[in-house]
Parts: sequence; structure tokens; C-alpha cells
Amino acid sequence: MRLAIIVTEYPKTTETFILRDVMTFIEAGAEVRLFYLAPFRHDEILHDFARPTLQVSRHHPMLGWPALGAAMRNPANAAARGARIMREQMAEPVLMLKSLALLPQASAIAEELRAWRCDHVHAEFAGHPATAAWIIHHLTGIPYSVSCRAHDIFRTQRLLAQKLGGAAFVRTVSNFARDFLLQRVPGMRPEALEVIHSSVDVAAIPLQEPPRVDPFHILYVGSLQSRKGVDVLLEALGGLGLTDWYCTLAGDGPERPALEARAKALGLGNKVRFLGKQGFDRIAELYRKASVVVAPSIIGPRGRTEGIPNVMIEALAFRRPAISTTVSGIPELIRDGHTGRLVAPGSVEDLRQAILDIQADPEGAFRMACAGRDHVEAEFDLKKNALRQLEMFASHTAPAWKAAG
Repeated sequence: MRLAIIVTEYPKTTETFILRDVMTFIEAGAEVRLFYLAPFRHDEILHDFARPTLQVSRHHPMLGWPALGAAMRNPANAAARGARIMREQMAEPVLMLKSLALLPQASAIAEELRAWRCDHVHAEFAGHPATAAWIIHHLTGIPYSVSCRAHDIFRTQRLLAQKLGGAAFVRTVSNFARDFLLQRVPGMRPEALEVIHSSVDVAAIPLQEPPRVDPFHILYVGSLQSRKGVDVLLEALGGLGLTDWYCTLAGDGPERPALEARAKALGLGNKVRFLGKQGFDRIAELYRKASVVVAPSIIGPRGRTEGIPNVMIEALAFRRPAISTTVSGIPELIRDGHTGRLVAPGSVEDLRQAILDIQADPEGAFRMACAGRDHVEAEFDLKKNALRQLEMFASHTAPAWKAAG
């Protein structure tokens, strides 16, 4: 089948899970074209495993003449989609303008997909990618689907009824997100919602021996932004009371200067290392050396938060003790006391105590990590979940080639 995938940014270090899916689709025999809406991100890491996606990636500049020409060749559709966007998103003018700016770009993608005779379009995230897929569908009639993950549905629900309501199916990465859509988005059909967890390539991760505990290594992997709760982790470390320990933070983001300053103010000094962005081989090495992996997620500004952090899935696949919070769908992966530890989001004391509990009982912590690996193999395996998506794409393909109004 000929499958188009739409993302906002490419490459994006924090969204490697999408590229793992894309690689699996290609390996399974699908012809894939990967469209990214924003300009190419030269400042991001494209991991070695995902380099073949360069050959199938494509970009139509948002305001280039080809895109504007494509929109002008379909003025009725542009007017209809534009009117609906303005009606639904008028209360959020910045979002509305960004959505309107997608009209020419999506029109150009639609012309390419019609000529290519694309079978299915899949939007990764319910924000701009889903807007583009919705426009493309009304130009070409090609069925489309959407993956909903976290802030793309939690932050605002404007236009979701139209975009998700027109989709052949909607994939959510957690039961929490599925229930949220049913409760908050008018007209959502339960039968059109499919829960398919984000995944890791479990088969590529050998079973690991118990983690080292001397020195005790606390690992955080992810972007440095408010919804990740890294400030909560630093506060917890500030009063940890242990002697032989250190913490590694692998990732970058807008909060890094403030977090580095806070670590210094807390007197953490050489106990905390900020590594910046790292390739996956380096991240795998950090997992192997970690005594515990922490994802202290909170609900950030404007409802921006996690779905299920991929770092927690990866940590359990590496059989490393994991600590996270009760935000969103995380309890579907981390089952407190069974596959890891859960704490209240934003609670410095709870997080500190969970770290101390892991340090005090390494054997019990490793048993939880092993149970976590079993859980990941059962529900978060890349091959199983990507092939399930591919089957669903194949069951919703273009029946005929004609423009839709």
C-alpha cells in the first residue's frame, strides 16, 4: 500500500518513536512518503536507525508559489476549510492563523498524493498534521487517520470534532486519552477509537543484568521544559541525604539555563551533569549504567503534559527501575509497586522518598523492572503495534479517485 505520514517537525529528537513506526511500515513492505510541515530541523539529531527516512521525506514550503498555486486551483475547498477553521478557532487567533497558513501547503501535498495514487494518509498528532490530513481528505477523498498522544488533545479541543470526526479511525496511545476524547469532543464514535500504545523495539534490547547501585546513578532522559518536571527532580535531589550518588540529565530545551542555575543554587555541584541531546547509542549506554530512571512529569502551562513517556517504556525494556507520576496514561505503564513507582505530580517529598526506596531495596527494584519488561513485551512492542496500525491503514484505503468537496 501507498502510505503518507504527516508530521510537524522532522527530524525531532524527542519524537523518534514516530520514525521507529515509519521504519517498521517500510520494512513490512509499505511504500511510504513522510511529509513534514515545518522546515527541516538541522539542529536536531536524526538517529542512525532512522536515516533511511531521509529517502522518503518530503516538504512543500508553506508559502511557496507551488503551494499557493495548488490552493488557487481549488478555491472552493480553500474557502470552505478556511471558513470552518475561522469559525472554530476564532477564540485562539494564533492557532487560527497557523491553521489557515496550512491551506496552501496541504493543497500542494494533496496534488502530489493524488498523482501518486496514495491509499491512506496518517497524521501524527491531532494538531497541525491532523489539520493538513483533514484538508487533504476534502480535496482528494483519501481516507485518513490520526494518532492522538497528549498535549495535542489536552491543550485545546477546537476543531477536533471536525478533524477527528472525519477520520477513518483515531489512534490514542492510552485509555486515558481515549476516555478524554469521548468526554470532551462532541460526536466521537467509540468504535472509531483504537488504543495502540507507543512502543519500543523490545527485540533489539537484550535482557540486562541488575543495575549497578554503587555509585547510585539517577537518570533523566528527555526535553528540558516545564511539563517534564525536571525542577521537581532537582528539588528532590537537593535533600536526598545520600553520599555516593550522581544524576545525569540527557536532553535539552528552553528550561536548561534555569535548571542549571537551580542545580547550582541547591549545591548539587558535580552531582548533577547536563549532557544535552544525545544519540540513541549513548542513551542506551546511559540506561545500562542507570540505577533508576526518573520521569517526574507534571501538567504544564495550558494543559501541556505527557501521554506515556517513551523514556519510561525504554527504561523498562532495559529492565531498569522506573519512577514517574500519575499524570495522564502513565499508570497504564507504571503500575505502582508492580512495574515501577508512581508519585503525585509536583511532589518533591514523594519523589525523593521513591528514589530512596529504590536505593534501599535494589533487589525489589529489579523485580519490578523485570515485571516492567514483561509488561512492555506484552503491550508496548514496536513490531506488534506498528503492524497492527498497518493492518488498520490497509482496511481503510482509497476506494476511488475523485475529488471531494
